[in-house]
Amino acid sequence: MRLFFTLLILLAFNLSIIASAATPINIGETLIIHSKIIGEDRPIWIYVPENIKKDERLYVIYLLDGSDHFHTVTGIVKSLVDNEQIPKTMVVGIETTNRPRDFLPAINGTPKTEFQQFILSKFPKSGQENFLKFIDKELIPFIYKKYPTYPHRTLIGHSNGGTLALSAMFNKPQMFNNYLAISPNGWWSHDQTIANVQSLASKTRPQAKLFISIAGEGGRFYSGALDLLANMEENKPANLQWQFKQYPKRTHMSGILPAVSDGLEYLFSELHFKITSEFAKYAKVSALKNYYTELSDKYGFVIPVPIDIYVELAEQQQKYNRIDESLITLAQLVAEHKKTPYAHMRLAQGYMAAKNIKKAYLSFQQALDLARQQKREFYIIDALQDMVNNAKAKM
Repeated sequence: MRLFFTLLILLAFNLSIIASAATPINIGETLIIHSKIIGEDRPIWIYVPENIKKDERLYVIYLLDGSDHFHTVTGIVKSLVDNEQIPKTMVVGIETTNRPRDFLPAINGTPKTEFQQFILSKFPKSGQENFLKFIDKELIPFIYKKYPTYPHRTLIGHSNGGTLALSAMFNKPQMFNNYLAISPNGWWSHDQTIANVQSLASKTRPQAKLFISIAGEGGRFYSGALDLLANMEENKPANLQWQFKQYPKRTHMSGILPAVSDGLEYLFSELHFKITSEFAKYAKVSALKNYYTELSDKYGFVIPVPIDIYVELAEQQQKYNRIDESLITLAQLVAEHKKTPYAHMRLAQGYMAAKNIKKAYLSFQQALDLARQQKREFYIIDALQDMVNNAKAKM
């Protein structure tokens, strides 16, 4: 019996050591912004991807109902960034305080639908104008000043938040580049929908993309989305591309997860150049550069070629025995990322594939020197040292 109690005491002691050694996992931060426009303090949730270099610019997602969807959206964003499906993107979640007031359009004149009549009776002060002004005039400048960001913004809204996303697309076309409207509430009447789409078609706007989805809700969610899409097909808004997807086996809430994942991949798809077999067989790296130059002109700011796209092109060129072209591609990568050990390592591997061991050795050594100067992780330095030693042994 004494042995039994001794074991229990030891087990409890060990568990206390384990518990005391626990470290919290932080995925973001919260802060408070006082809005003079809406006259209140507004909690904001911030997520920034890991391993961001100083002054490295980020794309920005503005997430409505931030406290409700922050963990879902940031988890998806982290996965998509880590797997190179979207560029490095931060998330700004805006906590809800009064959804009808902030998200729903004002009712001007007589209500045109049963839903509008209900909202007017319950929330007579609904009207999103001040909330959009808060985002435009206070929140966006605050984020731009505090974080190094591109002038490229995505708005995500679900349900009434999706209605706000569409309304911003109709009425504030300069605010956002991307809109992800998940199961937006069928707010507008048929006549209002036509008027909104016609005004959208006539407005001068920057390049924009819309992903709109519904789940299996039916009713005004389904009819409202189809009415909108049919009118957009007829009127063809300028500089706007869109994709619609339905998840009929999902509920109003469970449809959020697939819509965010599919939607973000679609909205950022232009930024991730697809290396086809034909491109790898015949194209030069200059064609890749030209693509991103044209994309930069289209969006109005410089969009660099992602490192991994350079690497993928070089690998595919090697696959089709275009060794010299692959070295030109990797040399361009190094020219644009002179202080990045990974770039020099990839060029060194290209030289190894070309049987130019001396140049491979020098590039591996450059990668190792940079990694040491930058105090990179020990396993990275160790791996690079092995590469240097291997190349030296083959000289």
